[in-house]
Formats: sequence, C-alpha cells, structure tokens
Amino acid sequence: IVFLSVNNDMLSPSPWRVIALTFSLLGNGETYLALLSTLLRAAIAFAVSMAAALGTSLLTGVLPSAKKTADKCVMLLRALPTMSIILITLIMFPSSFVPVIVAFLVAFPIIYSAFSREIYAEARLFDVCVSYGVTAANKTRYVLLPCVRRAVVPQVSDTLPLCIKVVIAGEALALPAYGLGKQMYVGKVNLDTAKVLAVTLLALAVCFIIQGVVALCRKTVK
Repeated sequence: IVFLSVNNDMLSPSPWRVIALTFSLLGNGETYLALLSTLLRAAIAFAVSMAAALGTSLLTGVLPSAKKTADKCVMLLRALPTMSIILITLIMFPSSFVPVIVAFLVAFPIIYSAFSREIYAEARLFDVCVSYGVTAANKTRYVLLPCVRRAVVPQVSDTLPLCIKVVIAGEALALPAYGLGKQMYVGKVNLDTAKVLAVTLLALAVCFIIQGVVALCRKTVK
C-alpha cells in the first residue's frame, strides 16, 4: 500500500525488489559474516545476562535481605535510556563491544525479574528451610534452582531475540567492522531503503527461527 501511494522506488521500494535483494544478500559471504558477528554479540550478551541474573536471583533467595538492594539496582538499569547507554559506552569502549554491553544492560533486568518472580512464588518454603535448618547449599540446590529452571526456556525464547534487536541497534550507532546494524547504516547513508528492509527481513527471520526452535524443544521435552 505504501509503495503504491508513494510511487518512489528509493523511498518505498517494491516488495518484490526487497525480496529479491534479500536472496541476493544470502549469496554474499559478507552477509554471513555480518550475521554471525551479530549473533555472536547477542549470544555473549544473553549468556552474561543469564549468568548475572542467575547469580543475583540466587543470592536474593539465600539472603532475602539483599532483595531490596538488588531490586533498586535493577530498577535503575530499567530506567536508563538506551540511547544514553549507547553514547556513553561509545566513549568508553571499542565499537565492537558497545552492542554487547548495551544488550546486557537491557536483558539483565528482564531475566533477573523473571528468575526472582519464580523464586519468590515459593517464598513459603523459605520459612520451612529456616525451621529445619536447611543449609544455604541445599536450599539453593533443592529449592531455588528448580524454581529458576522453569523460567530458563521462556527467557531464551523471549529475551534472546530482544538481545539480537538491541545489538543491531547498537551496531548501527557504534559501526563495528561487521554486523547487520552496520549494513543497515550503510543502506541508510546510501539512501538504499531496499537494503535496509532486506537486512531487516534477515534479522526477523533469524528471530523467528530461534523462537521456533525453542518452541520445538519445549514440545519435545514435554
């Protein structure tokens, strides 16, 4: 509809041209290098976020008194504007690290909140652990970890695609050597809307594939 109303191939390329360019990009080795770079950054950011969220949520489960402090820190991270984070990290770190840091700061609060919610849904068991003198190690192993395990797969499905999107946004501003975000930026500078849309299609396809694989794994496990 937009293509027909604007009637300008530069501003609004036809869907057929975008699809054709998408397949053309798939035949270019540089596209796969950019895609792998973006996925690697997203995977690193997600893994670090998952590890940090796991450690923090388990700590608040073992020491409930630390939960208020952890929640305030997470609230502060949620309130930080993403653009400010990108600009500050651009000054402090190499361009290839900026998207990873930004994605971590966005993903960590989400994963922590999910883990913490699962842990404190079973808060009544904390009193039982205290009454029976359960050690911190056994409490973590038999109470906290089973609670957290329920939230792991949903977070892979929801937060990993989010990491990919945030990494791409960071790449478009940080301009590392390789990345889908940089390819989008190059398309924008050259007024090549078709390329921007084609790279966007690739990113969407990857996110859908990840969610599909996770959903298939969940069905298989069940």
